[in-house]
Amino acid sequence: MGEVTNAYVVVKNTGNVDLPNTCGLLRANDEGRIHPDKKSCVSNLPVQNQVTLKLTVDSTYKTDTIIQVDGLSNEVVLLRIDKQSCRDIKLFGGIPADVGVIKPIP
Repeated sequence: MGEVTNAYVVVKNTGNVDLPNTCGLLRANDEGRIHPDKKSCVSNLPVQNQVTLKLTVDSTYKTDTIIQVDGLSNEVVLLRIDKQSCRDIKLFGGIPADVGVIKPIP
């Protein structure tokens, strides 16, 4: 693998129905091999709850990368966003302690 790019994504269900098979999918504009953690899912995201997912892609070494995240439910894209990646996630608070934990939206 080249350079690993991690994204910690908070997926919120602000709607009025539970979201079965809720996933986050990370892509990079310079993606190399498919990383096994590029997609992360929970079996169900209840209404007014959220979950933090860790997503990882293999990107080109020492190259700025544009990343794209899809929010999915049952493989249907509900939201798609993209951002320039940062060099060091610690600039934004480090690794969240609650990855994978479903909890009420504050």
